[in-house]
Amino acid sequence: MNVLLTGAKGMLAADVKITAPESVSLIETDLEELDITDADAVLAFCDDHHPDLILNCAAYTAVDNAESNCETAFAINERGPANLAAACSRLSIPFVHVSTDFVFFGDGSHELSEDDRPAPRGVYAESKRAGEIAIERAGCPWLTVRTSWLYGLRGKNFPDTMLGLAAERDRLTVVHDQKGSPTYACDLARALWQLIEKNAQGYVHFSNRGVCSWFDFAVETIRQAKDIGLLSADRHVEVVPVTSDEFKRPAPRPEYSGMSTEKFTRLTGCPPRLWQEALKDFLTEKYREQSKQPC
Repeated sequence: MNVLLTGAKGMLAADVKITAPESVSLIETDLEELDITDADAVLAFCDDHHPDLILNCAAYTAVDNAESNCETAFAINERGPANLAAACSRLSIPFVHVSTDFVFFGDGSHELSEDDRPAPRGVYAESKRAGEIAIERAGCPWLTVRTSWLYGLRGKNFPDTMLGLAAERDRLTVVHDQKGSPTYACDLARALWQLIEKNAQGYVHFSNRGVCSWFDFAVETIRQAKDIGLLSADRHVEVVPVTSDEFKRPAPRPEYSGMSTEKFTRLTGCPPRLWQEALKDFLTEKYREQSKQPC
């Protein structure tokens, strides 16, 4: 199967490539090879390369910057997916897209299911929801996988930020009143291939299992990093919980966006692992990579 992969230089795509089944031949593209916001370029590229499926890992993910870069956010998060889905409709092939927990208002306390009503707040969230709607209307077979709190070995992410700060500071302040489900990019990549193999369609939520606050996530990251050796065991770092009001950001965030993965488990027969287990693998792999670096 020939799979056109967009956003090939991104964090998620790095793991999509590593976990791809042997039966898959990837057509890797990033902005240099294909501008997904250009409808004619997308159609021409597909006519030249004849993909059997398009997997879209391209996205504008700078949540706060989106507030002042509305046009760019909508171009990449709405027009791009719309163009790719239109090409899939023309070729009668499936389109697989990755979306976000931000499409929900997130003021509840239950894990979000595929049946919950989207209510995005902020430019980033609105642009991602607009992309979802454009895909629905394109007329191709489609699968949109919503995920949350994504981190991985390639690219900027929350655990890396916490580790960097913990190495420099004795005191960190982290928000405790926003809760969600951390997701290791490697696990999401495997989940995407599992869903593609099952010919899944519609909306599916995937994250690692369990819900925590950013404060909990930071504390667990530092604790495990000490156990593994990424941080000195005798380094004392105080993590202080603060409210969202004390840590103002330009874009609004969901207060609670834990993901229900019941549908994913039902489709694949494979429940996601706990977020703490996935975090341990991530940190262990970081330690291995760090150990390989020359002194």
